[in-house]
Amino acid sequence: TGGGAPLAAAVYVFALALLTGGFHLDGLADTCDGVFSARTRERMLEIMRDSRLGTYGGLALVFCITFKILAVVSLAAPAAPALFALLVCGPIVGRAGIVMAMYRERYARDGTGMGNVYIGHVAGRDVLVTLLITAGLVIGLTGARGLLAAGVSLCAMYAIKRFLSRRLKGLTGDTLGATEEMGELVFLLALVWF
Repeated sequence: TGGGAPLAAAVYVFALALLTGGFHLDGLADTCDGVFSARTRERMLEIMRDSRLGTYGGLALVFCITFKILAVVSLAAPAAPALFALLVCGPIVGRAGIVMAMYRERYARDGTGMGNVYIGHVAGRDVLVTLLITAGLVIGLTGARGLLAAGVSLCAMYAIKRFLSRRLKGLTGDTLGATEEMGELVFLLALVWF
Protein backbone atom coordinates (compact mmCIF):
# COMPACT_ATOMS: atom_id res chain seq x y z
CA THR A 1 0.00 0.00 0.00
CA GLY A 2 0.99 3.65 0.06
CA GLY A 3 3.36 5.12 -2.49
CA GLY A 4 4.66 1.73 -3.59
CA ALA A 5 1.27 0.42 -4.71
CA PRO A 6 1.42 1.75 -8.29
CA LEU A 7 4.90 0.33 -8.79
CA ALA A 8 3.92 -3.01 -7.27
CA ALA A 9 0.82 -3.12 -9.48
CA ALA A 10 2.91 -2.40 -12.58
CA VAL A 11 5.36 -5.16 -11.58
CA TYR A 12 2.44 -7.60 -11.19
CA VAL A 13 1.06 -6.79 -14.65
CA PHE A 14 4.55 -6.93 -16.16
CA ALA A 15 5.24 -10.29 -14.48
CA LEU A 16 2.03 -11.77 -15.92
CA ALA A 17 3.02 -10.60 -19.40
CA LEU A 18 6.55 -11.94 -18.92
CA LEU A 19 5.33 -15.35 -17.74
CA THR A 20 3.24 -15.80 -20.88
CA GLY A 21 5.67 -14.10 -23.25
CA GLY A 22 3.02 -11.49 -23.93
CA PHE A 23 1.14 -14.20 -25.81
CA HIS A 24 -2.38 -13.19 -24.74
CA LEU A 25 -1.63 -9.47 -25.01
CA ASP A 26 -0.47 -10.07 -28.58
CA GLY A 27 -3.77 -11.83 -29.26
CA LEU A 28 -5.65 -8.87 -27.83
CA ALA A 29 -3.75 -6.41 -30.03
CA ASP A 30 -4.13 -8.51 -33.18
CA THR A 31 -7.83 -9.10 -32.54
CA CYS A 32 -8.57 -5.41 -31.99
CA ASP A 33 -6.58 -4.42 -35.08
CA GLY A 34 -8.57 -6.86 -37.20
CA VAL A 35 -12.06 -6.69 -35.75
CA PHE A 36 -12.22 -2.91 -35.42
CA SER A 37 -10.85 -2.31 -38.92
CA ALA A 38 -14.43 -2.48 -40.27
CA ARG A 39 -13.33 -4.64 -43.19
CA THR A 40 -14.59 -7.90 -44.62
CA ARG A 41 -14.17 -11.05 -42.56
CA GLU A 42 -11.32 -12.25 -44.79
CA ARG A 43 -9.51 -8.92 -44.52
CA MET A 44 -9.96 -8.86 -40.73
CA LEU A 45 -8.32 -12.28 -40.50
CA GLU A 46 -5.45 -11.09 -42.73
CA ILE A 47 -4.92 -8.03 -40.54
CA MET A 48 -4.87 -10.25 -37.46
CA ARG A 49 -2.03 -12.29 -39.01
CA ASP A 50 0.00 -9.14 -39.75
CA SER A 51 2.88 -8.82 -37.27
CA ARG A 52 2.72 -5.02 -37.24
CA LEU A 53 0.89 -3.25 -34.43
CA GLY A 54 -1.96 -1.01 -35.58
CA THR A 55 -3.82 1.81 -33.90
CA TYR A 56 -6.60 -0.31 -32.41
CA GLY A 57 -4.18 -2.91 -31.13
CA GLY A 58 -1.97 -0.26 -29.55
CA LEU A 59 -4.94 1.41 -27.89
CA ALA A 60 -6.21 -1.94 -26.61
CA LEU A 61 -2.83 -2.71 -25.03
CA VAL A 62 -2.53 0.73 -23.42
CA PHE A 63 -6.05 0.62 -22.00
CA CYS A 64 -5.87 -3.01 -20.86
CA ILE A 65 -2.54 -2.61 -19.08
CA THR A 66 -3.48 0.78 -17.59
CA PHE A 67 -6.80 -0.44 -16.24
CA LYS A 68 -5.22 -3.59 -14.81
CA ILE A 69 -2.66 -1.48 -12.95
CA LEU A 70 -5.34 0.92 -11.70
CA ALA A 71 -7.53 -1.97 -10.55
CA VAL A 72 -4.66 -3.57 -8.61
CA VAL A 73 -3.82 -0.22 -6.99
CA SER A 74 -7.49 0.18 -6.02
CA LEU A 75 -7.50 -3.30 -4.48
CA ALA A 76 -4.21 -2.83 -2.62
CA ALA A 77 -5.36 -0.69 0.31
CA PRO A 78 -8.66 -2.28 1.35
CA ALA A 79 -7.66 -5.86 0.53
CA ALA A 80 -3.97 -5.85 1.44
CA PRO A 81 -4.01 -9.10 3.47
CA ALA A 82 -5.93 -10.97 0.76
CA LEU A 83 -4.41 -9.18 -2.22
CA PHE A 84 -2.12 -12.04 -3.27
CA ALA A 85 -5.02 -14.49 -3.35
CA LEU A 86 -7.15 -12.05 -5.36
CA LEU A 87 -4.37 -11.51 -7.89
CA VAL A 88 -3.70 -15.23 -8.29
CA CYS A 89 -7.34 -15.82 -9.21
CA GLY A 90 -7.38 -13.43 -12.19
CA PRO A 91 -5.26 -15.63 -14.47
CA ILE A 92 -7.07 -18.75 -13.23
CA VAL A 93 -10.45 -17.32 -14.21
CA GLY A 94 -9.06 -16.04 -17.52
CA ARG A 95 -7.78 -19.47 -18.51
CA ALA A 96 -11.06 -21.10 -17.51
CA GLY A 97 -12.78 -18.65 -19.84
CA ILE A 98 -10.57 -19.81 -22.71
CA VAL A 99 -11.67 -23.41 -22.17
CA MET A 100 -15.30 -22.28 -22.07
CA ALA A 101 -14.84 -20.20 -25.25
CA MET A 102 -13.46 -23.15 -27.25
CA TYR A 103 -16.45 -25.39 -26.51
CA ARG A 104 -18.68 -26.02 -29.55
CA GLU A 105 -16.93 -23.36 -31.56
CA ARG A 106 -15.37 -23.45 -35.00
CA TYR A 107 -11.97 -22.32 -36.15
CA ALA A 108 -12.36 -19.11 -38.17
CA ARG A 109 -9.49 -19.63 -40.60
CA ASP A 110 -9.16 -22.04 -43.48
CA GLY A 111 -6.19 -24.28 -42.85
CA THR A 112 -4.18 -24.61 -39.70
CA GLY A 113 -3.10 -22.46 -36.83
CA MET A 114 -2.43 -22.83 -33.14
CA GLY A 115 -6.07 -22.27 -32.25
CA ASN A 116 -7.20 -25.01 -34.64
CA VAL A 117 -5.74 -27.66 -32.34
CA TYR A 118 -8.17 -26.78 -29.53
CA ILE A 119 -11.06 -24.70 -30.84
CA GLY A 120 -14.09 -26.95 -31.17
CA HIS A 121 -12.20 -29.92 -29.72
CA VAL A 122 -13.07 -29.33 -26.06
CA ALA A 123 -15.65 -31.70 -24.59
CA GLY A 124 -18.48 -30.53 -22.34
CA ARG A 125 -17.06 -32.51 -19.43
CA ASP A 126 -13.74 -30.69 -19.85
CA VAL A 127 -15.53 -27.35 -19.55
CA LEU A 128 -17.48 -28.56 -16.52
CA VAL A 129 -14.38 -29.90 -14.75
CA THR A 130 -12.47 -26.70 -15.54
CA LEU A 131 -15.26 -24.50 -14.18
CA LEU A 132 -15.65 -26.64 -11.04
CA ILE A 133 -11.92 -26.57 -10.31
CA THR A 134 -11.86 -22.83 -10.97
CA ALA A 135 -14.82 -22.25 -8.64
CA GLY A 136 -13.17 -24.36 -5.93
CA LEU A 137 -9.88 -22.48 -6.20
CA VAL A 138 -11.56 -19.08 -6.28
CA ILE A 139 -13.80 -19.85 -3.29
CA GLY A 140 -10.88 -21.35 -1.37
CA LEU A 141 -8.63 -18.37 -2.03
CA THR A 142 -11.06 -15.45 -2.00
CA GLY A 143 -14.49 -16.56 -0.81
CA ALA A 144 -17.81 -15.32 -2.13
CA ARG A 145 -16.44 -11.98 -3.34
CA GLY A 146 -14.01 -13.71 -5.69
CA LEU A 147 -16.65 -16.16 -6.88
CA LEU A 148 -19.01 -13.30 -7.72
CA ALA A 149 -16.22 -11.51 -9.62
CA ALA A 150 -15.41 -14.77 -11.43
CA GLY A 151 -19.04 -15.14 -12.46
CA VAL A 152 -19.10 -11.60 -13.86
CA SER A 153 -15.82 -12.24 -15.67
CA LEU A 154 -16.95 -15.53 -17.20
CA CYS A 155 -20.20 -13.91 -18.40
CA ALA A 156 -18.19 -11.09 -19.98
CA MET A 157 -15.84 -13.58 -21.65
CA TYR A 158 -18.81 -15.49 -23.04
CA ALA A 159 -20.26 -12.25 -24.46
CA ILE A 160 -16.88 -11.32 -25.99
CA LYS A 161 -16.52 -14.79 -27.50
CA ARG A 162 -20.02 -14.55 -29.03
CA PHE A 163 -19.28 -11.10 -30.48
CA LEU A 164 -15.97 -12.22 -31.99
CA SER A 165 -17.42 -15.47 -33.29
CA ARG A 166 -20.21 -13.61 -35.07
CA ARG A 167 -17.80 -11.11 -36.62
CA LEU A 168 -15.26 -13.72 -37.75
CA LYS A 169 -17.54 -16.74 -38.16
CA GLY A 170 -15.46 -18.61 -35.61
CA LEU A 171 -12.51 -18.06 -33.30
CA THR A 172 -8.73 -18.01 -33.66
CA GLY A 173 -5.86 -18.26 -31.22
CA ASP A 174 -5.71 -14.46 -31.20
CA THR A 175 -9.36 -14.17 -30.20
CA LEU A 176 -8.78 -16.63 -27.36
CA GLY A 177 -5.92 -14.44 -26.12
CA ALA A 178 -8.12 -11.35 -26.37
CA THR A 179 -10.91 -13.10 -24.48
CA GLU A 180 -8.49 -14.17 -21.74
CA GLU A 181 -7.02 -10.68 -21.30
CA MET A 182 -10.46 -9.08 -21.13
CA GLY A 183 -11.56 -11.76 -18.66
CA GLU A 184 -8.66 -10.99 -16.33
CA LEU A 185 -9.39 -7.28 -16.55
CA VAL A 186 -13.12 -7.72 -15.88
CA PHE A 187 -12.30 -9.97 -12.91
CA LEU A 188 -10.10 -7.26 -11.37
CA LEU A 189 -12.63 -4.51 -12.09
CA ALA A 190 -15.43 -6.61 -10.59
CA LEU A 191 -13.34 -7.08 -7.43
CA VAL A 192 -12.93 -3.31 -7.21
CA TRP A 193 -16.68 -2.86 -7.67
CA PHE A 194 -17.63 -5.49 -5.06
